[in-house]
Amino acid sequence: MDLKTLLTMFISFTVEILVASVLLIKHRLTFRFKPYISIPVGLLIASSGAVANIIGLHFFVKPEQWNEFLNIAVYTIPIFTIYGGLLFAYKIKPLNLMLLLTVAYTFQHMAYQFSTIVLDTGLNYKIYSNLGSNAELVSNLILYGVRTLVFVGCYFFIARYYVKYSKYILSKTFIIVLGVVVYLVVNVANVFIVQALNTLWYFSWINQFVKLDALRGILASTLIIFCILFDVLVVGGFRIVEHRQETMIIKATLNSKIRQQEMMENNINFINMKCHDLRKELRRLKAKKGELTDEDFCLLEESLNFYDSSVKTGNVNIDALIQDKLIYCNSVGIEFTSLVDGDAFKDMASSDVYFLLTNIIDNAIEATEAIQEKEHRVISLTASRKHGMLMIEETNYYHGELVFNNDGSIKTTKQENKKYHGFGTKSIAYIVKKYNGTMDYETKDGIFRLKIAI
Repeated sequence: MDLKTLLTMFISFTVEILVASVLLIKHRLTFRFKPYISIPVGLLIASSGAVANIIGLHFFVKPEQWNEFLNIAVYTIPIFTIYGGLLFAYKIKPLNLMLLLTVAYTFQHMAYQFSTIVLDTGLNYKIYSNLGSNAELVSNLILYGVRTLVFVGCYFFIARYYVKYSKYILSKTFIIVLGVVVYLVVNVANVFIVQALNTLWYFSWINQFVKLDALRGILASTLIIFCILFDVLVVGGFRIVEHRQETMIIKATLNSKIRQQEMMENNINFINMKCHDLRKELRRLKAKKGELTDEDFCLLEESLNFYDSSVKTGNVNIDALIQDKLIYCNSVGIEFTSLVDGDAFKDMASSDVYFLLTNIIDNAIEATEAIQEKEHRVISLTASRKHGMLMIEETNYYHGELVFNNDGSIKTTKQENKKYHGFGTKSIAYIVKKYNGTMDYETKDGIFRLKIAI
């Protein structure tokens, strides 16, 4: 092939996949480095495959050396370099990027096949027959016009939903299998089928029954349908995961309500007891009919301090939540200390903040209640914003041995209402993943430490 053809082939291929990838990238994704570093270096990496192909084919490969395997290779190399460029530029998990790039590849291939169908209907022949020197310009305008329309359609009918639901995580096996299938069908099988059609065309008896353009049109239509079905399958997979997560959250909400009701009843009893003690103390002081001693003031102040909220996070909802947990912890003999910056949660929905903190604290309370040693009945919670990220850390002692499920959640040891339990850590993990955060557990010397970065 001549240099001009090679430039058109690989530059168009690279640009189209990059455009499709940008359509699928969530706007909340941030660059891995500063934009003036991420963008140019990412583009340089992404385009390196196309440049290598153009140079290699132009200088080292003769037209008669072109075969199916070479064709597969030269379209595979840019895919890997585009993957590397996007991975360098954006903060995105490698497996998630693999799925995104696979969907982008289907967009590019649908655009290519649609334009092929339009021009192979005879339109291309008429253009070159009637327009002379302007034929190439008109043909290219139609070619890229059709591809642009396909990309617009892909955005409205697929990309918008992909972006909406891609916060949910598909299984690794599912992503890998889908990626391999698309690659084998679109790149590998397609090449051999096209070559087979070209070979069949040389048999004169076949030419009498069917035209080569018709066969290519059927193949192109089949590949378009395959790509559409694949994209629908991906979005459908996200919807299934969403349904499962919603079911889990509903169960977690039920569990939380049951737990909150138990704590509320305990808090009411504890407050009534404190009120009784305060009235008793006031009657005793009244009966003295004299000046109050320092000891009397201390006892009275201690009783009043219980009702004076010392929780000031800057977020009234978080204040109320933590104060409610403090009351419960006081009633069961747990020392709960918190240092929380309410402004650090400003980028999260209030409902997510509530469920996240509630599950973190309730899990800690549940573990601490099982401990008999007074000095180990301690819970610590901190939350602040560091380096632009919300950092949450919670520590508590635990009794016995923690058992983890395959999904990373902690296996419940409760026997009562067991069907309602076990969703705490799953709910935490769900919310963390929703905001593209990370969550780590650490257990050492009987101390459990939870670290979250969002």
